[in-house]
Amino acid sequence: MLALVGCACAQPVSTLNLQFPLVDHPVYSYADRLQTATSIPLFSGTRPWLAHVHHPILLPRDILLTREDRRYLAEGAAAMRIIGYESPADYESGWTRLRRGAGLSESRWPWLYSDGFHFALWRYDTTFSVSLQPLYGLDVVETDDERGTIARFTGGLRVEGGYARRLHFMADFRDHTESGNGPYDSRSHLLEDRWAAVGERGASSTSYDLSESFLQYYGRDLSLAAGRGRFRWGPARQGSLFLNSQMPPFDYLRFDAALENERSQGIFYTFVHGWLEADSVAKRLASFILYVTPGGRPRTLNPQKYLSAQRLEVRARSNLLFGFSQAVIYGDRGVQLGYLTPLNFLYSVQHSNDDKDNTVLGFDANWRPVAGVRLYGEAFFDDISVSALTTSSGGNKSAFTAGLHLAGTSGFVRHLDGGIEYTRIRPFVYSHVFAVNAYTHWTSPLGYTLEPNSEFITADLRGTFYPLQVTLRASRQNHGSVGGSIYKPLDDNHQDRLYPFLGGRVIHTTRAGAAVEWEVVPSLRVRVEGNQIEQTGSAGRLELRGGFGWNL
Repeated sequence: MLALVGCACAQPVSTLNLQFPLVDHPVYSYADRLQTATSIPLFSGTRPWLAHVHHPILLPRDILLTREDRRYLAEGAAAMRIIGYESPADYESGWTRLRRGAGLSESRWPWLYSDGFHFALWRYDTTFSVSLQPLYGLDVVETDDERGTIARFTGGLRVEGGYARRLHFMADFRDHTESGNGPYDSRSHLLEDRWAAVGERGASSTSYDLSESFLQYYGRDLSLAAGRGRFRWGPARQGSLFLNSQMPPFDYLRFDAALENERSQGIFYTFVHGWLEADSVAKRLASFILYVTPGGRPRTLNPQKYLSAQRLEVRARSNLLFGFSQAVIYGDRGVQLGYLTPLNFLYSVQHSNDDKDNTVLGFDANWRPVAGVRLYGEAFFDDISVSALTTSSGGNKSAFTAGLHLAGTSGFVRHLDGGIEYTRIRPFVYSHVFAVNAYTHWTSPLGYTLEPNSEFITADLRGTFYPLQVTLRASRQNHGSVGGSIYKPLDDNHQDRLYPFLGGRVIHTTRAGAAVEWEVVPSLRVRVEGNQIEQTGSAGRLELRGGFGWNL
């Protein structure tokens, strides 16, 4: 009933193709529920998934396909056509119905939503294809605090295509304009600070861009890509300890390899070398002015910063997957060839470089004992003091996540899923004595949070009645002030001191809310959300949010 397909030739309708190069694509949320509710092989925790690296998966023959199943199976087939393969699907999308209702025959404007998912698509047999997707959206937030109403408009374009069933390329660029909490003279006025460069000129509005792109060359089991993007590594649902996706995109080189057999066993390997931007603390310490223009603008030289990361996954059985990750953050010099070597043990290279870089290790596991129940966990080690492993020594900088995901398998409950997740991050995790080596990119964390010495408890319940989805969610963060900032590292002379978990002043933050999302037609969504937020030392506030997104 289960099989892994090692080629991407014409696929039956019950085949799910995993080729979505943007890490925040909603297919990942769908796949998360699907792997819990059915007996399909567990998916790789290395996201985004690129063409041919993670092979298509046949769904069980006895599965009763819902409207949502057929929608994502069809989009997977459309994604395969972008890279030159014929993957038919017996699904008529809302865009296809709109074409027919407008009286457009197949010969009139044949490029317009011809596959039901891409706004414009041109193909030259199986040799070359290119698609265009407009990107538009509006997000409005109403708060009952001093910020009032904040609006953010998004506009952009995505170009994606393939050549000769060997090349896959994409460019996605978005411009955001935010207003309502001016004057925007610092990043603290932003609705969310997870962007790269931001206009800070004190105007009533500000703008910032989000740009992702890549060029990939792939074979049956190997892939080499260069681009700019975001990554998420690990099985956790609410946030990953190792690489989370809430950072700005960064330039990277990526190599992937995958081996699978007919028994659903598999080995997946990913290597990434990225070019990062130092945070404001490192820039203040290490930047210097090269010259000043006649108009008075200084030309600064910022410190160099890089990420080298590797991930190895072993799917021992279809319902059991283990992952090992390692990474090093280094800077203030050029690219190190030792960190560019796949399958190298990075700690050993870092140790030979006089221990001046920031190495981290991660372990995770994903297990589905029965259909409908999935247990997962992640462990993250920034520093380890073996002699004081069981103590709260400053030399032990670690974190872990444990989670449970439940999903209905039949009848009405198949529309329901939910879970609970607990994350604990010890003091000083993600920080480093050299500011350039902090686990950050711009002002965002590469990992779970900017606030170590915290614990997070999150529970959610979701009902998916496609095209409508309703989510209830509650979370609580307990945060201690000692060792509680990624920008305030522990001095080398204090490594042996004890720093109890949640030491210092403790701040409790509780959020509870609900969200409703409606997909009008594929990739055009309307969303409304409300959250009640309570925090120690502050008055409770209600935050209402609404908007729409087209191909966002």
